[in-house]
Amino acid sequence: MSQLRSIQTTLSNYSSRFLTILQSSVHSLLHPVTNLYLLSISELLIQIEETTSLRQLTKAVNIVQKRVWKLSYQKQVLQRKRLVDALSLQVLHSPVPSVRLEAAGWLRTLTQAGMVTEPKEIFVTIVTAITMLTDVDDKQVKEELLAYLKILFDCFWPFRFPYPAFSREAFPNNKVFYPLLPLLSVSDDVQDILISIFAELPRLDDAEIVEHLLPVALEWTGHSDLERRRRIGAVLARMSNASADEALRNLESDPDPIVRARARQASELSV
Repeated sequence: MSQLRSIQTTLSNYSSRFLTILQSSVHSLLHPVTNLYLLSISELLIQIEETTSLRQLTKAVNIVQKRVWKLSYQKQVLQRKRLVDALSLQVLHSPVPSVRLEAAGWLRTLTQAGMVTEPKEIFVTIVTAITMLTDVDDKQVKEELLAYLKILFDCFWPFRFPYPAFSREAFPNNKVFYPLLPLLSVSDDVQDILISIFAELPRLDDAEIVEHLLPVALEWTGHSDLERRRRIGAVLARMSNASADEALRNLESDPDPIVRARARQASELSV
């Protein structure tokens, strides 16, 4: 009987110690997130600037967004500008790739929702982040590059008809995208999304753009990939270049009817 009581006491002590350890672990895990709810917007923005935790960044941004909705319009504009600045700092300076991409994703979300006052700044930030990547032959770096390019392409969405969130006057200047041109030679998948990005620009007749983009566009006109031939007409039509015009006319005689139709449409729109 004495032995049984001893065993029960030992098990009780063990359970108590285990429960204490478990409670301590859960408290440590939740403490940073719980504390975020007690912070002011200014303090939350500092957290967003400085955190190296993906989870904490996401939580802080969500809390800021909820708080900002309750403010007057003028204060919303001011606080969202501060949020954009904090996120931009993370994109450009965080040592953690996942945090950089999460911050860039939030900039895209704010842009698509029409909640930024200067959309050009978002494009500049993401292009700058792309140019800071080194060794694009490295698998992880290339994945980050492709993720940034996809985010950049998505940021054009609020400029599109029929319900654009921004006027064409707010559209970024072609020079913003010059740093991307050397990346056309990195790989096929990078080149593919870059063509989509440059196809969003209203004009492609800048000498620097033509120098890098035209050789790739001409190559696409004779590519075995049918989808590439279908897409490239819109790019050629915006170049105002003799070689581009000739290549566009050749596409109008392509064996594929969709290639021909899109080339004719691109040619008519460029007139």
